[in-house]
Amino acid sequence: MGSGHGGWVEKALTVVVVSLMTVSIVAAQAQPGQNRGRIHNQGGAPLKKARPEAGDPLAKADGADAKGKAKAAGAGTYHYTFKLHSFDGSPLAASYYPSKLGSTAPVVMLVHEANRSRKDFEEAVTELKGLGLAEHLQEEGYAVFSMDLRGQGQNPRRVLSASDRPLLAEDLQAAYVFLLDRHNRGDFNVAKFGIIAVGEGANLAVAWAYQPGAAVATEGRPSDLNALVLISPYPAGSGYVLGHILPSLAPRIPLALLAGSKDNASKDAVESVRRLVERARLNKVELFPSSLHGYKLMRLEPKVTPAIMRFLEPTIKLRPIDWEPRYNLTPVTVSEIQTVRHTQAPEKPAAKKGQAKAVEAPKPKEADAAGKPGEADEKKKPEE
Repeated sequence: MGSGHGGWVEKALTVVVVSLMTVSIVAAQAQPGQNRGRIHNQGGAPLKKARPEAGDPLAKADGADAKGKAKAAGAGTYHYTFKLHSFDGSPLAASYYPSKLGSTAPVVMLVHEANRSRKDFEEAVTELKGLGLAEHLQEEGYAVFSMDLRGQGQNPRRVLSASDRPLLAEDLQAAYVFLLDRHNRGDFNVAKFGIIAVGEGANLAVAWAYQPGAAVATEGRPSDLNALVLISPYPAGSGYVLGHILPSLAPRIPLALLAGSKDNASKDAVESVRRLVERARLNKVELFPSSLHGYKLMRLEPKVTPAIMRFLEPTIKLRPIDWEPRYNLTPVTVSEIQTVRHTQAPEKPAAKKGQAKAVEAPKPKEADAAGKPGEADEKKKPEE
């Protein structure tokens, strides 16, 4: 009997000892050691020098070295065209204009109106000395992204239905994720992010911006989107009612609403939200004496593009904020990458002292199949 009782006690003690040893081992493994990686919070100081390890497909397409390191020579004198693959795999024709300012640069995304394309932002604008809006923004130090929305432009054409609305918003999200990757590569500072959207594209941009995971933060870090220019928005463009979706954004990010005073649909849409928009100090509402709409208003009304540039300068270009990394766990892929160099008229020999210098209009841009960026022509600003 005593022997049995002693055996039971011995077994119990053995179980206790084994349990204590197991707890000790687990606790020891949980202690930080030399071989354990550090856990960093998003935007934390330990990540400030981080860059993606994978090769850069854009740099490789431009003849960079084996590691994909982008070449700085000629920055700001060329852009890339490619297919951006959205989250459902749909390839979308896109363009990206790198900035000459690197990680301090602001970045702008251009969104076209329905049944148009990103080519609207490449057409020459008289007030911009013959350049298109995209190239002019690049000359002013902005990085620029534009793409053709699905079913439009250089993408396979088809009639869009109400069921496509969420997909269009997802395409803008895919573009934003692409920009996060370029930000992490040091191309620009995505905290200086702006959007210029036209017509139905303006309504779509507003609807996308406040969705979860988009560029407007509801809590935590500040929003990346800090300038939203809406040109000729509709009362209900792309199926989104401006008066329903704009109130959530108007107090959070700087807005500029531009329309022709004789373009009744857009004028009414702008006037319906004017009081709400103008409550914020940086927000602007401007009507121009014109019946032109959308991209035509942007290109042909003399005061529109200067108004856009004035709005972007304090809101994103001169915004005093340091570059910090962004987590980007779902990068999108790109394919069919090409480099397009901006060819301008060659400069004449420097004029002698006291002699007037002739100014030549830039030639239409074209793709230069040979040479490095900026090798065919040095960046030349038109005369002020």
